[in-house]
Amino acid sequence: MTLLRPPAHPAQSRRGVTLLSGFLGSGKTTLLRRELARTGADAPAVILNDFGHTMVDDVLLTTDGERPVVLSGGCACCTRRDDLALALAGLLDSEQRGGAPRRDHVIIETSGLADPGPIAFTVAHDPVLKHHYALARVCVTVDALTGLGSIEHHEVALRQLLAADELLVTKADLAEPDDVDELVRRLHQMNPSAGVSVTANGELLRAEEAVSARRGPAAPPVVDATHTSGVSTLELVVDEPLDWQAFSVWLSLLLHARGTDVLRVKGVLDVRGVGPVAVNGVQHVIHRPEHLGVPVPPGTRLVFIVRDIDTELLERSFHTFLAID
Repeated sequence: MTLLRPPAHPAQSRRGVTLLSGFLGSGKTTLLRRELARTGADAPAVILNDFGHTMVDDVLLTTDGERPVVLSGGCACCTRRDDLALALAGLLDSEQRGGAPRRDHVIIETSGLADPGPIAFTVAHDPVLKHHYALARVCVTVDALTGLGSIEHHEVALRQLLAADELLVTKADLAEPDDVDELVRRLHQMNPSAGVSVTANGELLRAEEAVSARRGPAAPPVVDATHTSGVSTLELVVDEPLDWQAFSVWLSLLLHARGTDVLRVKGVLDVRGVGPVAVNGVQHVIHRPEHLGVPVPPGTRLVFIVRDIDTELLERSFHTFLAID
């Protein structure tokens, strides 16, 4: 059983579109990596949207040498909305020219700050796309450790939850079972029309049906970019291998001082004497680093999404710490 299954009954000849949304650090990419590994040659086409300009997940989501279509430097619900429409049209054009096989299922992994409503509206109402694509579902990941806090403190996390057809609780293995059960109960309460699945490391542990029947078509959403107010991105690219001890001390000090304002940290580090290591965290929670066994470009690419933090000062502190002998 796949978590992001293709539509059971595609609308005529149209391709089914799954929106994979969820707040920063809630496990969207981990889930999608496992999904692509399960589907193999039948993997869906993937469009990846990231708020920052420096991409990391395109490397992690490469399958059989084929990278996802990338939209970086803004959210596909507002500043990159037109680019999303062009990307979907580009997939059609590539199929028609024989440059790529037809994919009956497309997964759009949104930025962690994106409101899925305007994206869904684009797919359904664009004068060209609506004849070739049909929105199948909106899947939203909710972190078992930080999900409720994100929903309470970030309006866009609540919008994501309310837009969901399916809610995917992630990282259940890192939380207490009673806390997971309480989260599932709260999610059912807040969005009774969505099914709720509990996952760990991209694997399904259990699934529950929606409490109520599915909703009817939503009204056209109001599009704005105010949900990113106060949020900035720091993108660090380093050519030389990093000293792991110096980096880990610097990151620990940062999270101790400003952890709640470090909305997201993600990157592939070139660690001296070790090789490529994936780092992934949200707020105070940094997950176990992952040694990558696949070829990646040399150097370090590290992306921070922060709130009300001086990114110039943060960048200076990073390079100063790494320069300490």
